[in-house]
Amino acid sequence: MSQKFLELKNSLLNTDTKTELSKSAQEALKSCVITDDFETKPVPQLFESRRVKRKKAKIERSKTLKDWYDLPAPELTQQRKNDLEVLKMRSVLDTKHFYKKNDLKVLPKYFQIGQVIESPADFYHSRIPKKERKKTLVDELLADAEFKNKCKRKYKTIVQEQAFKSKRVQMHMKNLNRDRKHKRNNPVRFDGEL
Repeated sequence: MSQKFLELKNSLLNTDTKTELSKSAQEALKSCVITDDFETKPVPQLFESRRVKRKKAKIERSKTLKDWYDLPAPELTQQRKNDLEVLKMRSVLDTKHFYKKNDLKVLPKYFQIGQVIESPADFYHSRIPKKERKKTLVDELLADAEFKNKCKRKYKTIVQEQAFKSKRVQMHMKNLNRDRKHKRNNPVRFDGEL
């Protein structure tokens, strides 16, 4: 079949009168579906079964959330994942403020990220200048000196508690070993009288 196509193509290009095809005809031949590798390509499917259609529809539905007005499921990059984890741990970050318990143990599939736009009335006292703004929540937390100091203090107290616990465990084990050795060396004898 490809030989016939090539012969037909050559006969069209090399006519007896030796006139060349117009540019539009040449472009049409270039964009022709039938090419040299036509026989190797698979035939497109004309009919799809119901099961295949349902699978495709299910995949499309899973990309948006119907109950929340088609809220999209964005791609979960590492940056977004870090931001969501920080939001999940917000009660640890700000212990003086009460936050409701998280509904999910895992990260949400459907979410949107927005940007807070300050009102012009808060220009002087409650806004963050552009130089101090960061792209992500994690970057903002790392840039905050007060937060860093708070984390350092918390880390020190945790390390001290662990050291104290490990010391208590070591002392307890030492006492147990001493008692075991004492019992081995001085076994309790029973004479039969109570």
